[in-house]
Amino acid sequence: MRNKDILQEPVKHIQINGKLSVDELIQQFKNSGSFGAGRLSTACDIYERMVRDKECTIYLALAGAVVPAGMRSLIAKLIRERFIDVLVSTGANMVHDAIEAVGGHHYKGHWIVDDNMLYKQNIYRIYDIFVSEDDFLRLDHRLVDIYDEIAAEKAGKGISSSEFTFELGKRLNDPDSILRAAYESKVPIFLPALRDSEFGYAYWLHASKKDFKDALIVDAFKDVPEIIKMFKHSSRSGMVVIGGGVPRNTVQSAALATRKGMDYAVVITMDRPETGGLSGSTLEESVSWGKVKGGADKIMVIGDAMIVFPIMVASVIERVGAGFKRKPT
Repeated sequence: MRNKDILQEPVKHIQINGKLSVDELIQQFKNSGSFGAGRLSTACDIYERMVRDKECTIYLALAGAVVPAGMRSLIAKLIRERFIDVLVSTGANMVHDAIEAVGGHHYKGHWIVDDNMLYKQNIYRIYDIFVSEDDFLRLDHRLVDIYDEIAAEKAGKGISSSEFTFELGKRLNDPDSILRAAYESKVPIFLPALRDSEFGYAYWLHASKKDFKDALIVDAFKDVPEIIKMFKHSSRSGMVVIGGGVPRNTVQSAALATRKGMDYAVVITMDRPETGGLSGSTLEESVSWGKVKGGADKIMVIGDAMIVFPIMVASVIERVGAGFKRKPT
């Protein structure tokens, strides 16, 4: 390869002349093509291709405290407009969705605070977000009633986590709720680590009332054939990952099990690959497993998802236009 074969595309310097829309700014990032700006512009391009691909099933893998931080309504909107076909989440994110659905709130706080004082005031801290213990207790009482109802209806039959979230969404009336939006739009939500959240401790409250007889049964293994079936029936698959961890692994493992691999992949994370943890592992590493195709459209954006993801969504919505309608795959 010669010098002129390598030096093909000059950097076009970013220009801000007057007002710019979100996507116009992203196009300036694309002109530069460098560092995080270049990665973000590529992520927007890949997500646009996913959205426009009528044969692509789009998975959102959701980890980190993005729902209490303010991403709740955005995710609900993406579900209703089918910019997401499947959501795989930590249990905690859906707990925080449910907290607001039953009348609770998340409050702006600060990371420099006397946490012992917060403890005495029954206030929990998530970095710079505050949540009242009373709102958790309100949710616990509501969940116990919901679990009682589901257990009575299912009469000892085990349900998957996606069936569990469907039943929750059916009983929550908040239109801004992710769980409610998914129920109304028939978009499955998988919670592969369901027990490791307030949902698990609410189960203990529910089941202990009955001495653990005739209690709700959630069968984690039932998730596996459900999500694998989706991959088998999809011509193409794409994932957007916020954070990583168990939700990312759940999506990628289904792609591996079906030997199909992801056709599109965007990962937004601040983790590093050197520890071997999945949240920081590169998409090239995922190729070695067959979880992502070698020729897939893929990019990893190193940055705060609370900044990156809304910008990415705004850019793509601007590109497809107000009249764009995406049908279920």
